[in-house]
Amino acid sequence: MPLNRICVAHKPFELFVAAVLLLSPASVGLSMRAPGATAVGSKSRGYVTTPGELERVAEKASRGIEPYQAAVASIEYFANGNSSAPNPSYWPYGTISGPQQCDHHTLQPPFLGKGAPLIEAKAIVYNLTVDSRYAAEVRQRLLELSSTSDYGGDRYSGGNQCILNLSWYVPSWIIAADLIADYPEWTASDKRTFQTWLANVVFKKANWASEVRSNNWGTAGSATSAMIADYLADSGMPLTDSRGAPLTPTEAYEKAKRRQLDRMGGNSYMDNYNCHEPVGIRRDGGIPEELARGSSGCDAKWIVDRDKSWTYTMTYLQGVVMQAELLLRRSDKSIYENMAPGGAGSLLRAICFLLKNPNDPSKSPAWKLSNDGATLEFAYRYYRDSVIGEELGIGTGVRYIGGPSGQMLHFGTITHGFAPTENPGPPPTVQAP
Repeated sequence: MPLNRICVAHKPFELFVAAVLLLSPASVGLSMRAPGATAVGSKSRGYVTTPGELERVAEKASRGIEPYQAAVASIEYFANGNSSAPNPSYWPYGTISGPQQCDHHTLQPPFLGKGAPLIEAKAIVYNLTVDSRYAAEVRQRLLELSSTSDYGGDRYSGGNQCILNLSWYVPSWIIAADLIADYPEWTASDKRTFQTWLANVVFKKANWASEVRSNNWGTAGSATSAMIADYLADSGMPLTDSRGAPLTPTEAYEKAKRRQLDRMGGNSYMDNYNCHEPVGIRRDGGIPEELARGSSGCDAKWIVDRDKSWTYTMTYLQGVVMQAELLLRRSDKSIYENMAPGGAGSLLRAICFLLKNPNDPSKSPAWKLSNDGATLEFAYRYYRDSVIGEELGIGTGVRYIGGPSGQMLHFGTITHGFAPTENPGPPPTVQAP
C-alpha cells in the first residue's frame, strides 16, 4: 500500500460535503447555524467546545437527533454521579488545599486527577441545561484547586509523577473555567486567582516536559503549556520556564507549538530516552519512543501485542490532538496538517498505524475506545477519514458515545460528534495570544 494512502484519501472539513444518502442538513430538518457560530458576547475562548456550540448540541438532542441525544444523556448521567436525576453538587473527591504530592501514581491527587473529567462534565452540563448550580460547583472546585501548591517541588525529572499528572489533568480544569466564563458569579478576581495558580504552580512543570521529553510526557506538556499561555493571554502575567527564563504568554504559546512540531518530526535536543534516535513519528506512522514501551520495540512495523506499546502510542497522541485542536481554534492547522516531505511527522499516519497498518493491515490492533475514544472523535471531525469513522461506528446502531478517559481528552462525542448527514463546518476561532 503506498504510504500516502495509509487510511483513505481525505479532505479536511473545509472541503467536506454532506454526501451520505445525498442529503443536506436542511433536507433532513437539522437546525444549523453558520459554521463557526458562537454565543453572542461570550467570554469563552474555546478549547474543545464553546457555549455556542453546546447550545446547538442541546437543541438537537432535544429533538432526538443522534449522536447528540445519546451524548447529552451520557454526560449528564456522569456529571450527576451516575444518576439520571440532577445532582450538581455531586463531588466524591473531598476538598483540597496546600502542598501536594503524587506518590508515583497517576490520578493523584484524586481531586485533580479523578476530578478532571467530572469538573469538565459539570461545566458542559451547565451550558447544556443553563442550570447555574453546576457552574457554582465548578467555581468552588476551581478556587479550591487554586489554593494548592508544590506538586513535587523543584524536581524536574521523570521521577516526579506530578509533572505528568498536572500536564494530563489541568487541561480539563482550564476547559471548565472557560466554559463558565459567562457565569455571573465567576468574577474577574476568581479568574485571576486561577490564572495565578496556573502561572506559578503548573506552568514550569508542564514546560519542562514540553522542552525535554520526546514521549507522551512531552506531548501532554506541550499541549498544557500552550493552553496555559492561551488562558493567560489577557492577564498581563509573565510566565517563567523551568530554567527560570521569563516568557510572555505569546512567547510561551509559540514555543509550545514549536516543541510539539519538533517532537512529531524528530529532534536531537529532547531526551529520546528509549530508542536514542531523533525519529518522532515515522513515515509509516509508528512512534519508536512508545513502541519501545512494550514488546514491539523501536523498529516494530506494527503493534506486536496489546501491551504498553499500544496504550502509550494512544496516550502520546492525546497530547498531540489536544494541542492540534487548540491551534485549530486559533486559525492554525499546522499540527493537524503537519507532514515532512518524506512523510514523517503526520498525526493522521500515526492514528492509522493502529487502525489500518500500512505495513500489514492484518496486524492492525484497532483502538482502545474505552480509554481514548475522544482522540478519534477529534480526528474524525477534522480528517473525515472513513477508517476512523468505521472504528467509531459512524452511521451504525453501535456508534461510540464518548465518556471520560484516563488522561486528557474526554467526552469527544458531545464536543465533536455530528450526524452522518451533517457538515458541522469549522469551529469558532479567536486570535492566538
